[in-house]
Amino acid sequence: MENYIAFDTIKSLALKAGFQDCGAIEIKKFDISFLKNWIDRGYNADMQYLERYIDIRENPSLLLENSKSVISFIVSYNIELPDNKDDNILKFASYSLFNDYHKAIKQALYELIHCIQDIYPNFKAIAFVDSAPILEKVIAKEAGLGWIGKNSLLINKTFGSKILIGEIITNFSTDYSNELEKDLCEDCNNCINSCPNKSIQKDCTINSNLCNSYQTIENKNNIPENINLKNYIFGCDICINSCPWNSKTKIKESKILSLNSKTIELLERINDNQIEKSLFNQAKKNTPLERIKFDKLLSNIEKAKTNTANSNL
Repeated sequence: MENYIAFDTIKSLALKAGFQDCGAIEIKKFDISFLKNWIDRGYNADMQYLERYIDIRENPSLLLENSKSVISFIVSYNIELPDNKDDNILKFASYSLFNDYHKAIKQALYELIHCIQDIYPNFKAIAFVDSAPILEKVIAKEAGLGWIGKNSLLINKTFGSKILIGEIITNFSTDYSNELEKDLCEDCNNCINSCPNKSIQKDCTINSNLCNSYQTIENKNNIPENINLKNYIFGCDICINSCPWNSKTKIKESKILSLNSKTIELLERINDNQIEKSLFNQAKKNTPLERIKFDKLLSNIEKAKTNTANSNL
């Protein structure tokens, strides 16, 4: 068959490259009514970029001529990290303790593409990691990689929700993953109940205006007084850590992600009240911390300290 690759070949190469799993679907148009409804309710807050490129979100084939397949890959970051269970210390979301996953996963995807091209020279593909207006979680779900939890995150039965998603769009067809994973959240509401600002809605969506991840990263203005950051100053792990699926499988190490010692040092210095702009500038290089400026970090620290102090009264 012309321009066809067996899915087993893709998966074998992906596992060797360090991905935890992958799945494929035939490229198609998607129903994006849920996204439009979410935006209409104002749940995207100031993230106006989510309102653009609606045509591509609906039809990802526009990204590559003669595209036939979308292949979704997951990378776990559920790795044993330095102990941070103390609710009185300031924290970064755990994914931010690694080098920038966007770059690391995209590099791994292009290396995988080159491996495939060594076998199939006509194989054309482009890779994305949070870098294209496509429905990553929906695609991963339809590719059989998990279900969408009540906190809107993809949950994989083996690796939980501490996973990052990347995908490639290619001009090759393959064997498609048609078996959807059953929703196993059932009557568990841990994530809903754990959110300090009640950002998780009944329809498995997030009101970003109430989400600590949005407030500490995307919100360029002052954080509203009613928002409780608890002790998170970049991103948030509260709902993720409450999920029982994340206690099931930790991986010893990742071939793709690597912990950033400077970021860990920065967090330690912050908790010792020794924050310095020079250290922040060093620590943020090639990490998710590049998303914010030093003044934003200082503002987040002050807000979190206030929230923590009030909770101890």
